Formats: sequence, structure tokens, C-alpha cells
Amino acid sequence: MKIISVVRDFALYNKLVKNNKYNKEADFFVLDNNVENKSISVRYNEFLNSYDYSIADWFVFCHEDWELKENLSKKLKNLDKNCLYGPIGTKITKKKNILLKYFLGRIIHSNKDGSNAISLGLFCRTQRIVSTFDCQCLVVHSSLIQKYNLRFDPNLNFDLYVEDFCIYAKENHQIESRILQMKCQHYSYGNVQQRFFDSFEYLKNKYISTTNLYGNTVTDEVIGNHNNLTVKYISKTTFPSVKTFIFNKKVTSKGKLLIKICKIPVVSIRLKSNITNT
Repeated sequence: MKIISVVRDFALYNKLVKNNKYNKEADFFVLDNNVENKSISVRYNEFLNSYDYSIADWFVFCHEDWELKENLSKKLKNLDKNCLYGPIGTKITKKKNILLKYFLGRIIHSNKDGSNAISLGLFCRTQRIVSTFDCQCLVVHSSLIQKYNLRFDPNLNFDLYVEDFCIYAKENHQIESRILQMKCQHYSYGNVQQRFFDSFEYLKNKYISTTNLYGNTVTDEVIGNHNNLTVKYISKTTFPSVKTFIFNKKVTSKGKLLIKICKIPVVSIRLKSNITNT
């Protein structure tokens, strides 16, 4: 497998990705964003445009703060190469007059130092279909990229570029996105800034005519024609222990990202408008 990452913090990347014992069989493609801070979508496209497609392999696009905790290459050997895969995503279903939003695929996420670690999402024993994945990781085979000339939307700089990739693949080529359950940890709760909401408005307008429904892992807004139905969030989260807790993440009316466990606030982050950080 080929692991592709846009990197600014090399100490973190080397610890979690490059020197990870579970990635020994991988080839690494480092897209250095320290000298010139290009958008992640542009960096990923640079890799796709320069790759030698005579060498067929799995591409794993992941963040510098994403850590595998098991051997992924073994899981990839028998996968359908005509689908997209990721460790966690969302699925939107309609039930009567409401929309149900599911987080599928269980991961651990935490602060950069590993503190406040919780698990998010429903464990999937089978490769469940979702509408989109979170940007932390996307797995796709090179043959699928080559066949359909798939690319990331350069208008989506640092947010929602994987969600768009999934939507475009489904809308234009009927390519399914499926959960690949894996042991992994994302050392971030997400960097939600004004740029996220600007990007989401762009994405909604891009697919305004679709009758399919697509979600994301940050907000309860839905892409697609859903007649303004109410979204009910359904998810099961736990600390890495035997106890089960209810996890809630939302943006308040005062512009703060609020994370609660058992209705107790554990993280409160004021949104920023800075668009230069990855």
C-alpha cells in the first residue's frame, strides 16, 4: 500500500505514520507543506497526477496525526477494488418525517497528546455503505483512480475534500463508499473554523440538485434535496473501557464547537476564520 500524507509536523508524522510498526509494508509519499502551504486537495492531486499507474496498489490518504493500530495491508488483499473505503463515515436515512444520521465505523480520537481519548461510531463487522467518510483517512485503489480519472476538488482547501470525493464518485460513477473497520486513532477533534462552513456552503450548492442524501462528521446539515427535514443524530461512543457514554458534538449559536460526554462539556473551542493552517 502507498500511504500519502500532507505533512507540517514531521515529529508527529514520524511517530504515528512513518515509524508505525503496522506500516512496515507501506511505501510513503510525504507532501511537505512547510515551505509552501498548499491546500490538501491540491497536494493530493499532485500525487495523483504524478503517479505511475502501471504500478497497481492501494492508496491510503491520511492525516499526519492518524495512527493505525493494526496491520491494514492484510485487510486490503481481498477488498473489492471498485469501492472507496474509510474507517469512519456517516449514513443518512429517511424515516417518516425525520432523517436519521448514523456514525458508522468505530475509531478512537483524542487531543494531540492523546488525552481525552474516546471512541466514536458504531462498530461494523461488515463493510457497511456510507454516504461519505471523514477526511482523516481515505483508501482507494489506483486502478479506480485511473479508470475514472478521479481527483479532489481544489476549491475545498482543508475541509470536506474527502466528503466531496465520495459524493462525486457516487453521483457520477455509482461508486460506493464502504466502512473498513480498523483499529486506529485520530489525534485531533478536528479544526473547525469559518472556512469549514464556507466549504460546506460550496458543497451544498455543488450538489444542490441531487436526490441522494449525504452527511458529514461535524454538523447535522445534509447535502441533497431533503425538504428541510429534521436530522436526528444516532451514535454510540465509549471510552476505551467497558463503560458506555453518549457523545455529542455540535456548533453553538455563539460560534463554539462544543463536545459533551454524558451531557458534561469536555471541550469548548471558539471557531476561527484563519484559513492558512492544515
